[in-house]
Amino acid sequence: MMYGETRNMTVLANDHFANKTQNFEAVVQYQFDFGLRPSLGYVYSKGKDLYARDGHKGVDADRVNYIEVGTWYYFNKNMNVYTAYKFNLLDKDDAAITDAATDDQFAVGIVLPVLISQRAAAVLL
Repeated sequence: MMYGETRNMTVLANDHFANKTQNFEAVVQYQFDFGLRPSLGYVYSKGKDLYARDGHKGVDADRVNYIEVGTWYYFNKNMNVYTAYKFNLLDKDDAAITDAATDDQFAVGIVLPVLISQRAAAVLL
């Protein structure tokens, strides 16, 4: 679980900054011995004192609000596959202020980490 708060750092789609942003994230995962890792996550971000697209100042609106259900399968340390579905809970009124998407999303992929030798890593540092 994580909570964060920023001031004048979050850029909105209309090239303005949120005067204050509050973020909350929580993730629950479990790694089974046979390689499966189911995951459940929740992400919420609220912008305060925003400059709305319609010109109003001082507006508060949710920027992000979703639940993500997914799973990873680790074949070995060098390869895994994943799939995830994001249920977008963002209100259309808030999305109109922040210009954020309200669609659900589905993702699937394969991860092949790049292996770097210790000597190459030392050179990069």
